[in-house]
Amino acid sequence: EQLTVVGKISFNPRDVLGRGAGGTFVFRGQFEGRAVAVKRLLRECFGLVRREVQLLQESDRHPNVLRYFCTERGPQFHYIALELCRASLQEFVAHPERDRWGLEPKTALQQLTCGLAHLHSLHIVHRDLKPGNVLITEPDGQGRSRVVLSDFGLCKKLPAGRCSFSLRSGIPGTEGWMAPELLQLQCQPLGSPTSAVDIFSAGCLFYYVLSGGSHPFGADLYRQANILAGTPCLAHLEEDTHDKVTARDLVEAMLSPLPWTRPSAQGVLAHPFFWSRVKELQFFQDVSDWLEKEPEQGPLVAALEEGGSTVVRGDWHRHISLPLQTDLRRFRSYKGTSVRDLLRAMRNKKHHYRELPTEVQQTLGPVPDGFVGYFTGRFPRLLLHTHRAMRSCATESLFLAYFPSASGPWGS
Repeated sequence: EQLTVVGKISFNPRDVLGRGAGGTFVFRGQFEGRAVAVKRLLRECFGLVRREVQLLQESDRHPNVLRYFCTERGPQFHYIALELCRASLQEFVAHPERDRWGLEPKTALQQLTCGLAHLHSLHIVHRDLKPGNVLITEPDGQGRSRVVLSDFGLCKKLPAGRCSFSLRSGIPGTEGWMAPELLQLQCQPLGSPTSAVDIFSAGCLFYYVLSGGSHPFGADLYRQANILAGTPCLAHLEEDTHDKVTARDLVEAMLSPLPWTRPSAQGVLAHPFFWSRVKELQFFQDVSDWLEKEPEQGPLVAALEEGGSTVVRGDWHRHISLPLQTDLRRFRSYKGTSVRDLLRAMRNKKHHYRELPTEVQQTLGPVPDGFVGYFTGRFPRLLLHTHRAMRSCATESLFLAYFPSASGPWGS
């Protein structure tokens, strides 16, 4: 096999991993004995290469950003040695056997957002998030892969003190994955585009992963027009289950046509969609404890009970198993139409779990996973509804963990 050797980089020109715009190729190669991906760019692209390398050097000290090794120059081309990955997000979604990669879809989305939050903390806007630019690494010693953000060719480093960029150099991004403000070619009321363009693209990626390959704005032909019209179709998240209710709420916020209303990357990570069962249970307990001190007719209880009929599905008593109904009646009366009373029942059963009859424990399942799943499975809107109702308490020390202080395009 004929190898091309340029400085510390070597590769076989026939071993092509991929190709991009402007004559860019990616080959499988070696750097100091390590298997790497070798990105080859035309020498005319030197400015782009320098910028991409500079941004990679600034940002790659993070597990969810593609690792950079070195750059070499040849007579015709520039070469960048990068972390070798096994697949793109596109391939991850297309292959159901991805379970072997040790990466759940929700974990993949969390890691993608961690990488994005890291870039944004450095005031770097990616500007070209799409399935082909989000990669899955080779597995580590434990067989686990990571999600990494790649292709920094269109990234923009914002000057100190700035949180927006101009479009003088043309519209960055890929058709079908770009935020509407980039397509409108006009300044928004709050100025030039910001990191919120990445949140919109990430929202498209979230739906793409959760739906198994669908795009929230439809087929290629209509996608751009639907993005401009602000008409996403989230049909795959319409089912009334706990996971889909929380996912839909998050994706809708990320796809907002108004960039300043989209959450920051840190805000996305803090959304209940990513909460563990432990955190969900602690939140329900903390809310119930807090409400014990609130007057029955007070504004907080009113906010919790408003629209509560849908949450408790008319009367929550009718949707819990008979052993639990019987056990609840032994100690106090709970109103089946009240969200507050449902939370109170959950809190009391959790506090006294070890004293519960075996039959009731078996019904509820183990704490925390089975226990929380028992209630959120029957009342899929409970977490999101309660979280919204408690927003007025966001600055209370008890609730700081549930309501991020991140605000504005960069978070905090």
